[in-house]
Amino acid sequence: MEEKAIVQQRVKFICLAVLFCTLVASESLIISGFGITEELEFLVNLLGVLTVLQILIAIFLVTISKEGYYYVMILFAIETVIVAVRMAFAKEMLLAPMLAMILLGICVQYVIHRLIINLTTKEEQVEEMSHKDVLTDLPNRRSVKEHMDELIASHCEHYVVAIIDIDNFKNVNDTAGHESGDEVLGQIAERWKNLLGENDFLARLGGDEFAVVISEYESLESLDRMLGNILSALSEKFVLKDRDYYLTASMGVAFYPGDSVDASQSLKYADMAMYVAKKQGRNQQVYFNSIMNDAIEKNVKLETIIRGALEANAFTLLYQPQFRTTDKKLRGFETLIRMWDINGMPVSPAEFIPIAEQSSLIKDVDRWVLSHAMFDFMVLVEKNPDLVLSINISALHLLDENFLNDLDEVLEMTKFPTACLELELTETVMVESVDHAKEVLQQIKERGIQIALDDFGTGYSSLKYLKDLPIDLLKIDKTFVDSINDKKDESFIAAIISLSQIMNFAVISEGVEEEYQRQLLADLGCDYIQGFLWGRPLMLEDARKLIFGIPVHPEEPKEISPPKRR
Repeated sequence: MEEKAIVQQRVKFICLAVLFCTLVASESLIISGFGITEELEFLVNLLGVLTVLQILIAIFLVTISKEGYYYVMILFAIETVIVAVRMAFAKEMLLAPMLAMILLGICVQYVIHRLIINLTTKEEQVEEMSHKDVLTDLPNRRSVKEHMDELIASHCEHYVVAIIDIDNFKNVNDTAGHESGDEVLGQIAERWKNLLGENDFLARLGGDEFAVVISEYESLESLDRMLGNILSALSEKFVLKDRDYYLTASMGVAFYPGDSVDASQSLKYADMAMYVAKKQGRNQQVYFNSIMNDAIEKNVKLETIIRGALEANAFTLLYQPQFRTTDKKLRGFETLIRMWDINGMPVSPAEFIPIAEQSSLIKDVDRWVLSHAMFDFMVLVEKNPDLVLSINISALHLLDENFLNDLDEVLEMTKFPTACLELELTETVMVESVDHAKEVLQQIKERGIQIALDDFGTGYSSLKYLKDLPIDLLKIDKTFVDSINDKKDESFIAAIISLSQIMNFAVISEGVEEEYQRQLLADLGCDYIQGFLWGRPLMLEDARKLIFGIPVHPEEPKEISPPKRR
């Protein structure tokens, strides 16, 4: 198609050039052959018409190509000489208007030519900018794709594409500022440019993400060394504002044609492998394999199911009772969410909650749970003001700037009493941003809402965090309860309970399934328990029965069916 367009443009140029030449020749012939006198005034008019036609055709020629401009200017110059000579020697002054029109035509063509040159220059600059990263002067994402397509088109036997993401680069921006962060990105680019070979292709994809395309390597071992050297190049410290920064990077690698024969797919696979490198501990290179693709496809399907459940209100909430350890007095309920796939098969929260967090859908899921659970329990807590409804909140949502607004909207909509509400958080919230978390939690406490720290002891617990954060209750994770017969775990639980008593926290143990576990926890001073021993997760109707003292048989759990999609 491109060659055909070039041929068509060439034919158009030749036709216009021939026509223009014919007009110039006709004018020259008329001027030279007849002479211009007042008796032949009609010839002056004819020459004027021919000159106007020349200018119009010349404009088309100039816009078609640069050689059209030179062709037009040469013929106009010849014609100008002919007219000027006739005026000078034959005293044919009636040609003066024609000479003026020719000179005007020359000026018009020059102006148009300069405009076209300026426009072309700007287009070239824009084209270059669209392929360049301004900060590092490296090629950008678009250039990477085009380079890979060119390698494929040139029948390159093989190449690898590696996507590299700087680990925890946000820390540099947060502590040194974004300008200093940009400076570091420039230094990283320079280190890698000095390291890579002439035919290796380095690009910045955006943010703190780079790509390298290597098409010349002797063996997989030598390639592995080359990629390892790229990561090692960051080991030397970066100095910013008199502070030393040490950086690492995670790399994902995909092969052409081994992993894919398509450039876009290769980039996608390298990106998958890079995220695996992040999950495996960062500061390493990981080669793509098909298992990663299967995992990604599964995640995409789960994300689709989550979106569908949100749109169709197709989640189900269960409520697991919490009891006082010593006398089985009902404290309240923890809200648990359940989801089914399109075939009606249950999907474990352990599977879909991480996917919701990765895709930021967890905020929508949290809002859904908050509004539905509080609406469900509104009537129950009005009649039983001592009940506590506990709802899990993602750290991602809690630290979002709109979280408090979301919470207030649900409270206003449901009129739920804040004294009966408890929000459960994991220790992750303390790792993300302690200062911001403390500020948000303090505002939650000011609303009269209780705060529980879930899965205590499994993450990043710190006495400083416990001292600083306004926590009401610690939840001991099920893994410690399961092995409570082990002296070390028993001692650990005893230490948590003792610490909680000192800091005036209540303690609840999750996953209590055996009487001996309950008895031991009671002896250690644990305030509350939650688990199959005294209460499985219940549908709302069964939870209502339990509240009003109607027997519910936890040993005979009902089969829960997925709700009808709306």
